[in-house]
Amino acid sequence: MTWTQKEKNFLKDLQNEEKLCAEKYHKAAEAACDDGLKQILKKIEQAEEGHCDTVTGMLAGQMPAQQGQSKAQNSQPKPAKDLKAKTTRAEKQSDAYLLADLLATEKYVAAVYNTAVFEFNDPAARQVLAGIQQAEQNHGLELAAYMQANGMSC
Repeated sequence: MTWTQKEKNFLKDLQNEEKLCAEKYHKAAEAACDDGLKQILKKIEQAEEGHCDTVTGMLAGQMPAQQGQSKAQNSQPKPAKDLKAKTTRAEKQSDAYLLADLLATEKYVAAVYNTAVFEFNDPAARQVLAGIQQAEQNHGLELAAYMQANGMSC
């Protein structure tokens, strides 16, 4: 696959964003107080690493096989009763701060993917990027569901 310079630049930017996202989720999982939240953050970290691998492959000229919506993209947040934290008020406040930052990051990254989808000429590349954008939106939905279940503003 041959990319225009603009497309290469987008892929490099997306690669950097995904590396940063994976690192943020890793650090947030280490800092989180609630064990259930730690699991959610670790799962999203792995998804972000997968996105980075996909973008890195595209940058190297490899187009990933076309797939339908993956399990991670289709996953729905757990019911609110399963998301209730067993932490103190101070611990919840600490987790709420982490979540607010991660949710803002997801909103930003989804917007970057939205722009990238419009900038790529290849329909297969657009489909791959749109799939990742959908996954990013679902990460935000999962974070927001946790926040709502625990009385945190989002």
